[in-house]
Amino acid sequence: MIPYAPRPIRFHGVRELVGFRLKDYSIVHRAGTVDWLDFARGFEVVLDQLPRPAVANGRPGVGFRIAHQGDGARYAVLAWWDRENELPLRIAVRRGAEPWRAARADESVCVWDLQVIAAERNAYVETVLAAGAGEAGLRAYLERRFSAD
Repeated sequence: MIPYAPRPIRFHGVRELVGFRLKDYSIVHRAGTVDWLDFARGFEVVLDQLPRPAVANGRPGVGFRIAHQGDGARYAVLAWWDRENELPLRIAVRRGAEPWRAARADESVCVWDLQVIAAERNAYVETVLAAGAGEAGLRAYLERRFSAD
């Protein structure tokens, strides 16, 4: 087992995709930058699983993406808030030179992704799920961001 070591986590802004407002994060193993063009292909694998319309009863049309450049594999994680307090996740994987594909049943997020997910959970609870939050709560959620070195 390889000992745990922190990985840099960066926030890269909010983008709108098919009506959803999604926060973008990156996680990089070792020093380097994220190849967003390659990750765009990964997110295409799972993008059609976002429900339509983006905003519906219990679905505020917000979520986040994680571009995780791991050790030997890349993971494109797509998450959105739905049914008021649930977080569906879809994951695309690319190992080495293989093409991007949907994650298999035995593939999931990892401990570094969970840092982002935990921060996003807290942000969502404290803003969107706050009593009477409305659109102001959504704006506050989108303004909350996480990063780690």
